[in-house]
Amino acid sequence: MNGDLVDVDPSSDNCARILAGRQHLVLMVSPGNPYFSVSRLTTLLRWAAKEMKNTDVLVSDLEMTAATYLAQGRPEHQAYKKARADLRQIASRIRRARDAAGSPELRVSEFGQWARHPEYQRAQAYAQQVMRDPAYRMLYRQGTREALTARMPDGWEPTEQQIDIGLVHTDKALPFVINAVGILNAPEAVTAYSKPAAHFRYFFDPDTAHRPFPGQAYIGLRAREKAD
Repeated sequence: MNGDLVDVDPSSDNCARILAGRQHLVLMVSPGNPYFSVSRLTTLLRWAAKEMKNTDVLVSDLEMTAATYLAQGRPEHQAYKKARADLRQIASRIRRARDAAGSPELRVSEFGQWARHPEYQRAQAYAQQVMRDPAYRMLYRQGTREALTARMPDGWEPTEQQIDIGLVHTDKALPFVINAVGILNAPEAVTAYSKPAAHFRYFFDPDTAHRPFPGQAYIGLRAREKAD
């Protein structure tokens, strides 16, 4: 299913099998991430329209977006101001990409809109159980550390308290990584991000002690063309 303009990276053989079923794609999008240009989003949405029966675009909400800036040391008013601007920008980009891809009916939502869904809450409860495993907890915090340092000056390192703040983003994303299939009531579901994180891939390793919900896959999905 690889198009010339898209790279697909399943996290396991089972993820590849679920992807081949073409049932439901959940494309996670981060406001403030320059990777998500209109041209790249258009390419991804065209691919999804061609390859998948159903697609959802899921955007980090205000709390998640601001948490990253707070964890990087910005004052609260600046963090929320920038987060709101990022959300307006990504909403505009998604609208333009959706129209260019010919998918005006495509559903776009934010993580926070699903917080009361029983299957989202069930996945949260499961994730809290997994967090009791010290080895996974360490991997989880390392993933947040890497996300925080990604666009900071070389040598910058977050404190443990800053990592705690940044975990809000990861905590709210995890249910859709391991149980989008239940949340969206899909036969099978594939959650995708441009650069899959090790602390999310963990659940899809055949040898891990903690598994995703049945029918759930996780992939890397990247557009190749230049940003606009």
